[in-house]
Amino acid sequence: MKHSLKDYSLNIPDEQYHNDPAWSYSIISRYAKDGFNAIATLHDRITATPSMEFGSLFDSILTKGKKTLDDYVISDTCPPNAEKGVLDYLLTMTDAPFYDIPSFTMEEAFDAVEYQRRWGYDAKYKNTEKYKDYYEARRSGKKVVSQTDWDDAVEMAKIFRSNPYLSNLFGKVSTDKKEFLYQTQYKTEWVLPNGEEVTVKIMPDLLVVDHENKTIQPVDLKTSSMPGYDFAENFIKFRYDIQAELYTDVLRLIIDKDPDYKDYVVLDYLFTDISRSDKVPVTYWYNPDNGFSFKDYTYKGWQELLMEILQYEKTQAVVPSYIKLDEPNDLIAILNYKK
Repeated sequence: MKHSLKDYSLNIPDEQYHNDPAWSYSIISRYAKDGFNAIATLHDRITATPSMEFGSLFDSILTKGKKTLDDYVISDTCPPNAEKGVLDYLLTMTDAPFYDIPSFTMEEAFDAVEYQRRWGYDAKYKNTEKYKDYYEARRSGKKVVSQTDWDDAVEMAKIFRSNPYLSNLFGKVSTDKKEFLYQTQYKTEWVLPNGEEVTVKIMPDLLVVDHENKTIQPVDLKTSSMPGYDFAENFIKFRYDIQAELYTDVLRLIIDKDPDYKDYVVLDYLFTDISRSDKVPVTYWYNPDNGFSFKDYTYKGWQELLMEILQYEKTQAVVPSYIKLDEPNDLIAILNYKK
């Protein structure tokens, strides 16, 4: 009997996956967007923005359903930034209930974030105490979301489920003929064109595995502030071509090694985008095999970008490769190069 591709999944907590040092789309795309300036901080964890956190919430509701409540708690007691800073700092120091936190620990948190420096301890404590529910929710290991965020994400998920095309694409029930694999995690060794071996990882939002037609349809879910009909701009801005190319390459490598799947075809990558502004989902296809090129400009693929990163890191470069330090640089040539 044919096994499932989910058998290859790491099946580890999301936090553990994100902490794994393997090369990923997010790291490579950061370099693609910011260039040489990104090298020094390329491996730093990025603090999630409110829009990123909402996107994760929506992903979870759509792909995990009610299990989302295992990871989230709904609360409108989210504190202002100043008090949130204190409570978030406390969470890095202790997991004790709020009323069991020693005063010296509270003092350290106040000092660390420079909270209301002119106030006395009692005033600081009482003002922070107002938001203890936020601390207790975070202490449980869950993420705190507002009722508004939760309601919006649920409404958007319902829109997906009521759309004839999307309800079929984002299926809920797998069968022997078709599987819907949500957020499976894959990690593998990859040999770059220069012969260097690297470890890469991917986590597709959805893989639709059609066993009758022997196809694998990768799908990524995007949420943005711009309406779905403007997704093309975000595609360029966030270099989603890198994601499609990397994910497709890794999937092909996995199935090529498996006799049960070596005849399967990985289809063009699908991106489904929805915005809170209009809540109208729009889906796009992209073929990563031809490289990302339009208007007479060809963007570098993930392997070329990664080789550049590795070279910069190995040589501890202080300037980009197109800059010379032993002779004058041609300004026009540089401007043309960076165009």
